Amino acid sequence: MANETNTLEAMKDSIEQLRDEIKLKAHLGKTEAVEELNKLDKKWDDFLVQYKPVAEEAGRVAENAGAALGLAADELKAGYQRIRKLLK
Repeated sequence: MANETNTLEAMKDSIEQLRDEIKLKAHLGKTEAVEELNKLDKKWDDFLVQYKPVAEEAGRVAENAGAALGLAADELKAGYQRIRKLLK
C-alpha cells in the first residue's frame, strides 16, 4: 500500500517538475509551445483531480485505478516532452 502511494507521488512529482520547467521556457518561448502547454494544463488539472483520491485509496484499488491514472500520467509526460523539444 505504501509502495503504491510512493510510486504515485513520485510519478506526480516528476510530471509536475517537467511541467514547471516547460511553463517557464514556454513563457519565454514559442507561441506553438504556449498553445500546446495550455491544452496540457487542462489535462494536468484533470489528472490532479483523479490523483488525490487514487493516492488516498492506493492500497484498496491500486491495480485498476492506478493503471488508469498511469495512462493519464504517460500522456501528460509525453505531451510535456513534446513541448520541451519545441523549446530547444
